Amino acid sequence: MIAGAYVPIVDSHIHLLPGRLATKVRAYFEQHLAGELAYPIDHGIVRERLAAEGVTHAWSLPYAHKAGVAEGLNEASAITMAASEGGPLRVIGGATVHPDDPRPDLVIRRAIDELGLRVAKLHCSVGDYECTDARLDGFWGYVAEHRIPVVIHAGHATTGFTEAHELVAVGLVAARFPEARIIIAHCGQHAVTEALALVAAHDNVYADLTPVVREPVAITPEQAGPLARKLLFGSDAPNVVRTVSAGLAELDGWSIPPGARQAIKADNALRLLDEIR
Repeated sequence: MIAGAYVPIVDSHIHLLPGRLATKVRAYFEQHLAGELAYPIDHGIVRERLAAEGVTHAWSLPYAHKAGVAEGLNEASAITMAASEGGPLRVIGGATVHPDDPRPDLVIRRAIDELGLRVAKLHCSVGDYECTDARLDGFWGYVAEHRIPVVIHAGHATTGFTEAHELVAVGLVAARFPEARIIIAHCGQHAVTEALALVAAHDNVYADLTPVVREPVAITPEQAGPLARKLLFGSDAPNVVRTVSAGLAELDGWSIPPGARQAIKADNALRLLDEIR
């Protein structure tokens, strides 16, 4: 590699949430989960810290816990994205919807078409729903048509973990909407084997390697190597014990080809963005 050459690193799973919500989420983590969190919730500081650790782009993913909040979260996400322009780390703004909203399809359409957001997030635990909810059909139709990457946290446990049976819904959506670009958050930890089986079985299913607070995804280089073109690096900053640097160091220690490693670090995420239409 040429000294000083630009090498992108994409953190495909962070949460730069608006003020009051960010404070509430941080309070929950501090109350219920042991371990010192690696980053503050201040957006500027998080961007600076991640940039110092080598991150060049980050997908910021909001999530709606009830009806009526997605529009505001999406607007805040657009502001956060704009605030990163010209800085060392470019934020890729994420959108969210909730099935209890009267028209989730219109919420996502406005987020992408009017606000300029580029990715989407569904959090089945926080929102208490399934990604197969019929009220999300219009959402899935729109993101499939435009190939908007959608990160799904399929598990419902308050710990952030996912059980194997909870991934069945992801497979059903992937089969029904083959043009959708679906990323399984946290690689379905602890149901990693089942998540990787979905990634292997469906051309349109990917997974991110984002830790669950302090616990890295339980995946080996031998498992990751054959699927390296469909895996994405992520940190879950700011509410995470494990730093970006720790995650990158582990990935650098894997005995996989350099090209496969760079695909996970950046190329896959950038390709998904390039394929949006």
